Amino acid sequence: MTLTTRPLTKEDFHLYERMQTQLEEDYMLRVFNRLTEGDNFLFGLFAQDTLIAVAGYTLFADEFAILGRLRSDVRYRKKGYGSKIIEYVIEEALKNPSVQWIGANTEQHNKPALSILKKFNMSPVATLYAAQTDDVSSLCHNQSVWHEVTSMDEKVKWVQKTYLNPDFETNVFPIEAYYPFPARPSLFENQLNKWRFFENDNQTRYMMIGTEEKGKSYLHVVYPWSDFMKQSGFFKTVHSELERAKVQESADLIWMDLTEEEVASLPSKHPFELPSPWVLHGKSKEAFRTSSIVEAFSEASHMLENLENEIDELEAEMKEKEQALEESRQKFQDISDTLEEH
Repeated sequence: MTLTTRPLTKEDFHLYERMQTQLEEDYMLRVFNRLTEGDNFLFGLFAQDTLIAVAGYTLFADEFAILGRLRSDVRYRKKGYGSKIIEYVIEEALKNPSVQWIGANTEQHNKPALSILKKFNMSPVATLYAAQTDDVSSLCHNQSVWHEVTSMDEKVKWVQKTYLNPDFETNVFPIEAYYPFPARPSLFENQLNKWRFFENDNQTRYMMIGTEEKGKSYLHVVYPWSDFMKQSGFFKTVHSELERAKVQESADLIWMDLTEEEVASLPSKHPFELPSPWVLHGKSKEAFRTSSIVEAFSEASHMLENLENEIDELEAEMKEKEQALEESRQKFQDISDTLEEH
């Protein structure tokens, strides 16, 4: 069976429709065209003219490639085609001069996806719970809200003191719901205007709040520290902003990415829904290339070692033959000497 791989375009939608993925609801059927345009890249693995596997990546902040959209036809599963299409996508992402980091965000219970990421030595970077709720009033108590920071210079200072500080405890920033990345300047360039900043009275803590549409309308709350349960006015501020967003019809739910430590700090009767955590995996382009060089060097070393073993075996075989030939010559000489004596 001949296998080929190539980029997909919106004209390939009819091929994707024919795939038997057994998914009850596949959002890709609704947005297939969009997934082949702009910063979205989609690729297909074909057996002759049949599309048997799909995967792709999306480019964020002009340097982060997040893998996803892995689909396979049930008639062709358990043959390694999922790994094959992911390998192709990674190779294509590495060719993109903009890409500096490649990763994937996968639910912790998705064992097949995790095994594929492990195969490509993509290490876990962060484990986050997508905590969601429509009401945090039970956590407010009698507190005052934090005041808003409107100065761009002050926003930049806060980001530099936290996410862009190499000594700061938190080094992952969720640029969007479902999309956290290692904190780098590109995540904040031309992005701070979409976030509202709020800081506490003594100006020792701040939070970022933005609105997003991810199937549902979310008030996305980002807080760099893990001590929100100890910060007076934190949830009062979040509650106040959610109420404002509901009136403006810009958000109905709160979204917060919480670490395992932060989930453990919540009270026993907290209002959040905590679905299975997501695990961010990834590594830099340099690390991919280095590992590829190491793998190539290892393979070359292995081939050289095999060649040396073969040479040793040939030399040993030649010595045995030379020794046998010498013994034959000696026997011939002995026979010749005996004949001359007679």
